[in-house]
Amino acid sequence: MNTVTKEASNLGQKRLLHLIETKQAIVGVLGMGYVGFPLALECVDKGYNVIGFDKNSEKVSLLAAGSSHIQDIEDDRLNSALQTKRFQVSADMSLIQKCDIIVICVPTPLDKKDKIPDLSYIDSAVDSMIAYGRQHQLLILESTTYPGTTKKKIAERMASSRRMEIGTDFFTAYSPERIDPGNSQYEVSDIPKVVGGITQTCTELASAFYSTIVTSIHPVTSPEVAETAKLLENTYRYVNIALINEMALNCRELDIDIWEVICAADTKPFGFQKFIPGPGVGGHCIPIDPFYFKWIANEKGLQTKLIDLADEINSNMPISVSDYALKLAGKDKCSILIIGAAYKKNTNDPRESSVFTIMEELMGKGCTIDYHDPFISKISLNDGSRKQSVPFTKEQINQYDVIIIHTDHDVIDYSILKDASPIIFDTRNVCREKSADNCRVVTL
Repeated sequence: MNTVTKEASNLGQKRLLHLIETKQAIVGVLGMGYVGFPLALECVDKGYNVIGFDKNSEKVSLLAAGSSHIQDIEDDRLNSALQTKRFQVSADMSLIQKCDIIVICVPTPLDKKDKIPDLSYIDSAVDSMIAYGRQHQLLILESTTYPGTTKKKIAERMASSRRMEIGTDFFTAYSPERIDPGNSQYEVSDIPKVVGGITQTCTELASAFYSTIVTSIHPVTSPEVAETAKLLENTYRYVNIALINEMALNCRELDIDIWEVICAADTKPFGFQKFIPGPGVGGHCIPIDPFYFKWIANEKGLQTKLIDLADEINSNMPISVSDYALKLAGKDKCSILIIGAAYKKNTNDPRESSVFTIMEELMGKGCTIDYHDPFISKISLNDGSRKQSVPFTKEQINQYDVIIIHTDHDVIDYSILKDASPIIFDTRNVCREKSADNCRVVTL
């Protein structure tokens, strides 16, 4: 690099840092889902001008009209951001050229058949960056992925296609999202950000940006470290959930109350972390992330025995729940009501929810299945059929042979289950906690 080019690059870095420090930087967030939308609003709250990008025109129209699609974000907050004139939502990717900072928050699903990473959304985002990006932009990936993605799929593609040098002409970093839907205890600004840039300058610029958004930054030496840290966080949870699920199934056969066991073990002030069993593992993180690590490890000829075993246990839980529900009914072709379709309590998020497997297993055995969820009015099954949430009343619930409590939403009035005719199969131990006594309750 000659002296003139180096000086121009240094000026570009200093200008970008100045724009961050003074909140004059325009922030583009690619993907207005459960991660990108809250991040975009947090950036607006902190004083930035923000463009929220999404290729779903229906979602863009709803957001532009002030209608939030995420339960954690009320319409009033969205409308306040729109009224500031510092937030706009668009499907026009050419507006990327106006942005100084671009944060990619797109889905990274798995191929459901083979559980192979699907990075097509990231590839599409990078295509847009190549088409519309410009010099001296900071590009940050937040989507969960396997180590090496930021470097190979983003930085090297950008450098090759745009003939720009990483760390001087443009800047790239990885900072994993850590949003927990339905958890009001931790806002975006409360959660520490791990940041790993391709170069030291990339790390410094990304850290400078996030330090204006969140209270704590943890820089690491590379994107690969940051990418793997996210995978470790959720693989840790996946493996421990498998452990407690296996314990629950075995305790049931041994006629031991697993919930009492957990409460007893949780009295130990050190060396034990409480995990609870459930009907399956859902959401877009815990049942997905371990397989991003498994894939890259297996590609290198390495073994992932714990992940494989955890997958065997966790994947079998919905089937175990459906089989046990049939056993409780004591007859074939019974009628079953499932309470809660979301993958976790107090959210309207059905992604990867175990309810789908449970429904399909039971329907495949001739059962009549309904569900009630106060946050999800309708769901689509894998066979293309649709179901609508039914009322949760004394008259309604007494029509069924078995009621499965799948998701323990706080807003549900569980006292309705008192003196109910059906057997209650409580996979969440909610009846005991909500004092819905005088009913025939069987726990997981």
